[in-house]
Amino acid sequence: MMKLKAFRIKNFRSIVDTGWQNISPDNITCLIGQNESGKTSVLEGLKVFYSGIISEDVLRSDLSLPEVSCRFTITEGWLIKITDNPGTELKELLSGLSHLELTRSWIADLSSVINVSGEISQYLDSLEDAWRIYLNDVTLKLEEEMISIRDMETSVAKLNNEESDIRSKLVPDEVKVLSFRLFRKKPAEVENQKNSHFPGLKNQLNVLQKQKEEINEILLKKQFVKKAGEKWKNLQEKCTQIDNHLKELSLKLEERHQRMTLLMRSIEDDPDAEWKEVLYDYRKTRAERELRIAELDSHIAFSGYIIEGSTEAEAENKVSEIIQSYKSHYNSAFLGKKYFEHCPVFELFEDFGSLLPNRIDMEDIISGNENVEGYKAARNFLSLAHLDYSFFQQPSSRILKQKIENINNTLTRNFHDFWQQSIGRNNKIHIQFELEHYNASFLGKAGKPYIEFWIKDEGERLYPKQRSRGVRWFLSFYMELMASANISDKQMVLLVDEPGVSLHARAQEDVLKVFENIKDKIQIIYTTHSPHLVEINKLHRVLAVQRDDLDSMRSTSRILDPLQLSSASPDTLTPLQNILGNPMGSEGFSSKRFNLIVNDTGSFYMLNAIILLMGFKGKICVIPSTNISSIPLLCNIMMGWGMDFAVLLFENDEEIHMAEYLKSSVFKTDSNRREIIIKMPGAFLNSEDILSTLDFKNHLLESREGIPVPNSVYLREKELPRNFLLSRFLSNVKEGKINAADFDEETLENFKLITDLLAGLK
Repeated sequence: MMKLKAFRIKNFRSIVDTGWQNISPDNITCLIGQNESGKTSVLEGLKVFYSGIISEDVLRSDLSLPEVSCRFTITEGWLIKITDNPGTELKELLSGLSHLELTRSWIADLSSVINVSGEISQYLDSLEDAWRIYLNDVTLKLEEEMISIRDMETSVAKLNNEESDIRSKLVPDEVKVLSFRLFRKKPAEVENQKNSHFPGLKNQLNVLQKQKEEINEILLKKQFVKKAGEKWKNLQEKCTQIDNHLKELSLKLEERHQRMTLLMRSIEDDPDAEWKEVLYDYRKTRAERELRIAELDSHIAFSGYIIEGSTEAEAENKVSEIIQSYKSHYNSAFLGKKYFEHCPVFELFEDFGSLLPNRIDMEDIISGNENVEGYKAARNFLSLAHLDYSFFQQPSSRILKQKIENINNTLTRNFHDFWQQSIGRNNKIHIQFELEHYNASFLGKAGKPYIEFWIKDEGERLYPKQRSRGVRWFLSFYMELMASANISDKQMVLLVDEPGVSLHARAQEDVLKVFENIKDKIQIIYTTHSPHLVEINKLHRVLAVQRDDLDSMRSTSRILDPLQLSSASPDTLTPLQNILGNPMGSEGFSSKRFNLIVNDTGSFYMLNAIILLMGFKGKICVIPSTNISSIPLLCNIMMGWGMDFAVLLFENDEEIHMAEYLKSSVFKTDSNRREIIIKMPGAFLNSEDILSTLDFKNHLLESREGIPVPNSVYLREKELPRNFLLSRFLSNVKEGKINAADFDEETLENFKLITDLLAGLK
């Protein structure tokens, strides 16, 4: 069984390269970020990894082609079971792997191929590299042989010219006879006369003829090498021609993609005959190129044996042996296709793609008519009810109706486990279905069965389409996910974009309950802007998506994992910030404790962390103001309710002015004359300055970088998410990851200063 562990997306819309991103080990991963940051692109990238189908609108402006990789966890030894005869080395590698990488890449015609990547492809690539080195060595030898043959042929031609020249200087037989007759000379005299004029020509001729014979003898032995070399040249020329033609076609495809990107239309839907011809030519040429390259490689190996002296028949027999010795009978594409058959299903949940219909014909359900409205939702409904067609064959109408009523009660009860909303105080909705038959007024359907669906409450019995958008969405969502968890025989990765946009805040929390219920069977990756769909105590589930240049929509998207969230922009972390904006939960003002008002949420986290670290036992309730300007309102509320309180202010301009304002107005008539405006002793501009610079870097920033300014100034200048950093600090303290012994002497002295101050509050 394959389970998604991590992903990497390249060249997809605003994404250049996400790098490898791990998803949450508990199977629920949340993507947060601003609009247009690239969250949806991540989901769509994962979706097309599974489907392989893209259009020009996903291409970047430079027309670089997408590549999506997924890493899956597997059990050791599983790959051996599904890989036939892998060979000794590959078998050893496969047996020890606990994860598998698959990469889908697209080519110029927007078709794709899925390859195995990672360690397996590295091994296969090493074999391919060795094979290429071998072929290059043989090619060099073949080139040397062809140069040698050409040089010898040039030498033979030169010797032929020299021989002709010498023979032209020698007197032919006819001249000999004529000279004998005209001058009455004897043949011997003629010969003596010639030799006297051309001394050594005969010897030169003999030497030349001997050299020619020697070279021709070598050339005769190399005739098969020459033949192999000539075919090699022809194959090279053909491959070059094919490559050049592919380049021309690729340029045409790029031009086409640029135009079609503006139209956002699939190339397959374009009726242009000329375009289809280019597309056909490209695909045909690519296939031909693969065959020609394979033929060329095989011929080079064949030529190597010919050079060594093998006959053509012997060389042919040895080629397959050498290929098997260098290359696995598997390649990355073959194994990628084979392993992908076991890949989890990646499904993008469509908000209203499976709404429950008012009714659906039984005939459409039985025939699997997916084109009829509501088929998918009806199928999900029956799956949750564990019903098939045989259920409706019950001969007794009374028994059938009783069974349907029991099922309706069970379905409603299960639904209430996840849907907490009520109409009024206690009036919850009920889900029901009924089996009916068409009457005579429905021509052609009279007597035929259909299923009718209702969503009712104590006040009304309504069809699904008559209910609110939120109810319809959640019911569709609930049935789709629960049915998928029940019927899926393969691992599934469910991709959900902005779930529950139309839902109330509490209902959005119900969405999380559904996720929690199915996460053991289905992995969920979802995007959100809502703080109600992010659990602050499970930040390991969060991936933040933002643009490199926050001021430019043309910048690229990048993903920050949970350990990098502190470097995300405040806008990216909005869902988290909203949660942090209400840190007390159900806790509020206390009449039994002394209430200490602080400037903001960040200081609330810092003071509570100090209280825990120092083991302070005093009855202090820290109250965060939403901002400094809200402090007077909180003070008035406290005084109106007669509660004991004080205000803690730091040494910055705003809070210095606030102290003056409080003294001059709010507390002007305080009868008890209590010291309720407490200025933090020391030059602390804000609560994070209580930490030494070293402890600030170690425990808040969790990084090592030079900080020449106060901690609070550094956070402000770098625009870091202060509330998030301080919340994480408090969380680490609560979990025991940070203890008092982890701080230096300067910080501990400041902590004691705080606890002494708190101890003096009464």
